[in-house]
Amino acid sequence: MHIVRTVLRRAHARHFAPLVVLAGLAFGPWPGLPVLASDDDPKAWPGGQVTYYDASGSTQAVDAAARRWNRSGVRVQLTRAQRLHEADVVFVADRRELRERCGTRCLGLSSSIGRPGGGKVTVLLDPEIAGRPTALNVWVAMHEFGHVLGLRHREGTCSLMNARAYDDACTFAGASTERGPLPCGPASGDVAAAARLYGREPAARPCR
Repeated sequence: MHIVRTVLRRAHARHFAPLVVLAGLAFGPWPGLPVLASDDDPKAWPGGQVTYYDASGSTQAVDAAARRWNRSGVRVQLTRAQRLHEADVVFVADRRELRERCGTRCLGLSSSIGRPGGGKVTVLLDPEIAGRPTALNVWVAMHEFGHVLGLRHREGTCSLMNARAYDDACTFAGASTERGPLPCGPASGDVAAAARLYGREPAARPCR
């Protein structure tokens, strides 16, 4: 845990991109938080290869999110590392750090948009959504992987990279667990944005 926190604190604050998520749009709009993002052009990961490690207790959810990016049609490969020190990206559940960085309504936070100079990224998750896969925590992990790959926030219905909304209607019956449907994504606009950095696999079937 000490290693993870050290990586996080060395990241410059302007690179952070908070995710404020609604658990269904029926609750109405929440007051927005400022988006803290880099002014620089995001740097792509060489060959689209990224390794990750889950230290948040949400391994299945993070794996599910990685699979959706791997099947999205973008030429990326997110692979789970066997050891923390081998990972490019580490997921951590830390409510205090998350709230200090982006407020009480923030559910996820990436320390970088795209590949940072040091090549290491920390993703903070709210412990309340950590654990076994749910529609919400898979969605949040997919969103944070989007930042890791170099995507900024964007508006749009069912947009994975929308900073302030999680729409539980954006699911598919075929992608589910015993706890209910899991989100299928990323959305076409998110795929197009990532493909500008990494290229596209025309034969991909993202929602299978």
